[in-house]
Amino acid sequence: MRKTYLFNLLVALLFYPPLMLLAQPTLQWNALLDVEMSKGGAQSHFYYNEIDANNKDARIGFSQLNLIGKLSITTNWHLNGRFLLERDKGQQLDKLVVPQLNLQWLASKRTIGFTIGSFINPFGSFNEQQLSIDRNFIGLPLAYSYYVNISDKIGFAENLGDIANISIDEERQWGGTNLYYGGYSTGALFSWTIKPSKINWKLALVTGAANLQKRFTNPLHLGIISRLKIQATYFWEQSFSFSHGSFLRASEISTPIDQLKKYRQTLLGTDFKLGFGFVEFSGEIIATFYKTPLFLLDENRFQDTSIDTPLQLSNVSAYLDTKYELPFLQGSYLAYRIDRMTFGASEGYATNSAWDNAVWRHSLAAGYRINTHFLARVAFSTQQVANKNWDKTQRTLRLVLTAHY
Repeated sequence: MRKTYLFNLLVALLFYPPLMLLAQPTLQWNALLDVEMSKGGAQSHFYYNEIDANNKDARIGFSQLNLIGKLSITTNWHLNGRFLLERDKGQQLDKLVVPQLNLQWLASKRTIGFTIGSFINPFGSFNEQQLSIDRNFIGLPLAYSYYVNISDKIGFAENLGDIANISIDEERQWGGTNLYYGGYSTGALFSWTIKPSKINWKLALVTGAANLQKRFTNPLHLGIISRLKIQATYFWEQSFSFSHGSFLRASEISTPIDQLKKYRQTLLGTDFKLGFGFVEFSGEIIATFYKTPLFLLDENRFQDTSIDTPLQLSNVSAYLDTKYELPFLQGSYLAYRIDRMTFGASEGYATNSAWDNAVWRHSLAAGYRINTHFLARVAFSTQQVANKNWDKTQRTLRLVLTAHY
């Protein structure tokens, strides 16, 4: 985390002072505060349904505080920042981060842009919904919130987290999500509006794969992300995304591996939005591919053959959101999400069995914009995990009141 702060500070120190001399800067800022009431089922856990295992009973409190700023140094140069205080893994409100701090240049007609620093990951459409006021639901889709059996410290391990308990560098391993739920990447981003209001393309060189939560790692990883967004008609938007990067971090146990960067994650995705009157449909389909070593938990070591020939694992996640705006109550809506994650057979490990347990999640939500500065949302979800006796025990009920300016 300290390296991230240093990088962001370096960007600001290098570019901010000379640009300040070019014109009178203008500052825009916004603040956002979430107060949440939540209750989870008996088998709730942050790594599976975003409810901390020690806070399953009804609780209420602040869950997030944001300060977002944009300093327009000239008409072309902008400094963007976001400061965030949030619950750390669903527990206490004590995690202070700077997820976004970047310098951006936009051409006069806004057709071309360059960004350096920390910016929103351009993969897919959900990453664009960083603030709670941008989301119809409270919880994140499975691809961004459900932890699978692949860790950035030990790669793939069977039954990681809920059954198998192992700590590496004093950190318990729970695996990781396909995409980091924070939705930010660090590096350089190029954006090109090929046809205004019709076709946009983004290409980013970033520090590692999409599942990495730490932006600066040992060794320093590299990744590439691309997204092509097409406004096919006034009611249909379709996008295609690609992400590829290495993810395995050095640890106290990784000394037998001499090339950590050869273990990679690849994402292929498409997302869409369809709008008809008071009804809107949106969603994503994401295919994820890993090249990873196999860690033998009972022997506390990597499988030798998987070091030279990594396992090839894959999964597919998809969700569909349906939103209906109530015509008789302006600012209100009802929404339903169906969410699915499946896992393929593991080539080189157990060919006839999936490498993790498939998941179904159903979510209902309702929201009402009380006025310009207040939004209320309530959501209920239920989740079923294959091969687990967790049915009806991972339900969640969440109510969030958002104040924003």
